[in-house]
Amino acid sequence: MFEKLKSGFKNLVTKVTTTELKAENLRPILSDFKINLIENDVAVPVAELICNEMEKRLNGVQIKRLEDRKKIVEKNLREILLETMLTNNGIDLLEIIDKKRKNNEPFVIVFVGINGTGKTTSIAKVAHFLTKKGYSVVLACSDTYRAGSIEQLEEHAKRLRIKMIKHKYGADPAAVAYDTISRLIVS
Repeated sequence: MFEKLKSGFKNLVTKVTTTELKAENLRPILSDFKINLIENDVAVPVAELICNEMEKRLNGVQIKRLEDRKKIVEKNLREILLETMLTNNGIDLLEIIDKKRKNNEPFVIVFVGINGTGKTTSIAKVAHFLTKKGYSVVLACSDTYRAGSIEQLEEHAKRLRIKMIKHKYGADPAAVAYDTISRLIVS
């Protein structure tokens, strides 16, 4: 008798203090999120995959009323994004570079992304890695619109003692890339 009563109290407390995420409540939110992803140049199939996976993972999740829902959503989103970007196929950068080298072709790496995300620092790190492995590296500063971009990359090139191709601010970024490739092929 006391076990049934105890179980009833426990169920009452759980129902009062816990809420369940439901797919029907998540769908409108995830639909808006999918549109936001697509508007920010995420491919439609990728945006759909992310939102469908979020619905699957969050549907039925029990959350205590005072628990931070933001952390739960962010954790799941982070995991889904990592899983989406990871590949089962390893990429051997040095092997790919060596193939290009054997054909007397330059190997080009393009870094793109939002300002302030660490592209220039990453470029310097990759350049340092490649020079330590015995490869010759040339930096091309095609970021001709952001204030300080040329000087920032120049400083990295100077510290690494590697060549850098640049134009003036406001120049055509594609022209910088073209000139860099042209000089590499002639060299």
